[in-house]
Amino acid sequence: MTVNILEGKSQLSPYSEEDIILDPLIVLRCNTRVFRCCPILEVVIQMLTAFLAASRAFLSTHLLANSSTSSSKKQDLFNITPMCTDQEKEELKIALLAAQESTAVQILLEICLPFEGEQRDGGMLNAIREVQCLVCSQLHQIFISDPALVKLVHFQGYPSELLPVTVAGIPSIHICLDFIPELLSQPQIEKQAFAVELVSHICQHYALPKSLSVARLAINILLTHLTVLPGDERGKFFAPLLPSLVRIARAFPPLYDA
Repeated sequence: MTVNILEGKSQLSPYSEEDIILDPLIVLRCNTRVFRCCPILEVVIQMLTAFLAASRAFLSTHLLANSSTSSSKKQDLFNITPMCTDQEKEELKIALLAAQESTAVQILLEICLPFEGEQRDGGMLNAIREVQCLVCSQLHQIFISDPALVKLVHFQGYPSELLPVTVAGIPSIHICLDFIPELLSQPQIEKQAFAVELVSHICQHYALPKSLSVARLAINILLTHLTVLPGDERGKFFAPLLPSLVRIARAFPPLYDA
């Protein structure tokens, strides 16, 4: 009932509890004004957490009830043929849950940015800061409970203007240091640039030996690009990353010479 009311649209067939368990992201299809009212947004986030957990439990129960040992000739929710093994079904379930949860995180990150056409007065900026604090607190809990989701979200990427918010507001963000080397080795140059910006902000807040090691790796990769990228692409790649190099140099002065 709360989900249907917050959506703010008249519906011929309102969402049922079963609908939301099958697709927990329905909870986030609410009126955009909800995302600027922290008390209501907190309720929405609690509902999202509850329905994501309910979806996870439902899918586990469903697969157990439709396992090859209990009903080998039934088609299940995934429309999988009886030839599909239980292990394959489990892998599909894990992939579905990861997609649901990473999408939920991406949406929560998006609402931390000003909406298109939104006024930038003092009151609205304060509201956005409150939303950022609430979302970062929730993401911290999510990342602690599921470190694999941290890696998935950062490999997907998100707007770089959110990095100062996420690194400062999510205490568990430093676990990104475990997989940033892998992110730096991705063939997509955009992901490499995102990784450099991410490590620069982490170095600024967590000047640890591991941060130094990852920052040195990032600089070595940048030096490689300096020699292999064509002149026009070199400028496009390095110009947005100059502030990141400044942050790394300030956090670790010995890297200044690099």
